[in-house]
Amino acid sequence: MTLFSIDLKGLTQDIIIVSWSLFRVMIPTLIIVKIAQDLGAVDTIDIWLKPVIELIGLPASLSIVLTTTMLTNPYAGLIVLASVDLPLGLSVAETSILASFMLFAHALPVEAVISRQAGTKIIFVVFLRVVTAIIFCFLLNQILTKFDLLQQTALIHLPEFQVAPSWFEWSVDQVKGLIFVQIVIIALLTALAILKALGIESLMALCMRPFLNLLKIDENASTIMVVGLTLGLGFGGGLMIKEVKAGHVDKMQALSALVFINLFHSVFEDTALMMLLGPSLIVILGARFLFCLLVAYILIASFRSLPWFVVKWVCVNTKCFPEFTKRLSQ
Repeated sequence: MTLFSIDLKGLTQDIIIVSWSLFRVMIPTLIIVKIAQDLGAVDTIDIWLKPVIELIGLPASLSIVLTTTMLTNPYAGLIVLASVDLPLGLSVAETSILASFMLFAHALPVEAVISRQAGTKIIFVVFLRVVTAIIFCFLLNQILTKFDLLQQTALIHLPEFQVAPSWFEWSVDQVKGLIFVQIVIIALLTALAILKALGIESLMALCMRPFLNLLKIDENASTIMVVGLTLGLGFGGGLMIKEVKAGHVDKMQALSALVFINLFHSVFEDTALMMLLGPSLIVILGARFLFCLLVAYILIASFRSLPWFVVKWVCVNTKCFPEFTKRLSQ
């Protein structure tokens, strides 16, 4: 059945495939993270992270904010930040560093597992995002301190949050979140089908061409890049999982796209959320984009020059790709 050249049966199948690919990863991971939080995992990681916090020029009391963000999401990080006592407040430089770190390294358990299903190794994703966050924030702190930039007090706009919800309240919040994700998936895939039918998808790919050429990412992954950059790794990764399993995106293209969207994604929502901290938009969006582009370019160029067995050992989950699974089954 078609409507305005849209294959409704195929669209329904795509919605089911993407939803199942995401939910089977997200639901158990969210539960495991919640249990780990209740068992004190946040406090343990917080101790390890404090030296890093000082290295990037933030007050030690903010380590709990970054730890929570890495294990859960930026929303949870802001909830914790609202309860942190900061008698002197934070400068715009400090909130820019804090926001940048949160944008690089958030929701690592969920997003690393999604990336694994799409073709990369969990340890590679976590290492990439945390190390990149530390390097960027360290360099940013050095530059802002040396040139005495953004030292004015930041205007932080955070409402009152409930810091430690009960299991019931947490469960209700997660169900609401998953329903929202499902609605977005349906709307997203429907919109993509309409754009494809109207030929606008090709126009979007054309606009992305110079940027994709720099990273040597072909048109097969262009839609995934657009979705990942605008809506986030969850949705971009969900599409990637579907395309990889269908054999439409090869291993190097998948790896290249995943490297960049792991570093830079959900531009609208995450950036708007971080602006509640009062950071510099030029820093958290412009400077961070250029830095991510540089890091991705260096990594992708390195992967293409290294022997494949080295790349596979370091960062590729070969079980995701049909060419490998067929070989193993023979």
